[in-house]
Amino acid sequence: LKALHAGSSSCLDSDEGASMRWDSACLRQGLRNTLSAALAFGQGATVLYCLSKYGVFVSRVTGDSMFPTYMGDDEKVLVEAITPMLGRITPGDVVICVRPVDAREHIIKRVMGIAGDEVLLYPDRDNSTVRKITVPKGHVWIQGDNLLHSFDSRTYGPVPLALVRGRVICQVWPLKINFNSW
Repeated sequence: LKALHAGSSSCLDSDEGASMRWDSACLRQGLRNTLSAALAFGQGATVLYCLSKYGVFVSRVTGDSMFPTYMGDDEKVLVEAITPMLGRITPGDVVICVRPVDAREHIIKRVMGIAGDEVLLYPDRDNSTVRKITVPKGHVWIQGDNLLHSFDSRTYGPVPLALVRGRVICQVWPLKINFNSW
């Protein structure tokens, strides 16, 4: 058997068709090719990681806490990660963040207040009085649009900005375009 490598001499020699040995130059070339492929794969994986962590990514919406904005029927939204890193989240933004009480889960909520804002909490089944809370520095107040079915800042308080992964740009599936938000 003879395998030609890029038009050069054979990398695999045959001694009377019985035993085969690898040439040391061929082993070095094979190792170089393997390392080159591993490096290319590593670079590609790094680019994809950085893009999803610090650029844009797609997130899935489930549950009815954001009804009627999102139906919770497995919609897909496009999310950008630059705005939270720059500290430019504003009230009204819809964000994806790590759930403060379970870091394995991501949630989608609307920002209702940023650092320094006062948020009013109206009476509910646990509190019979109206309460006023000031959002501390480095935090946001988030709530679902469907207040009766949302587990949010009203339950666990202000959310650290470090838990905000990104700001929703638009829904990509099923396709829903709102030109008024541009």
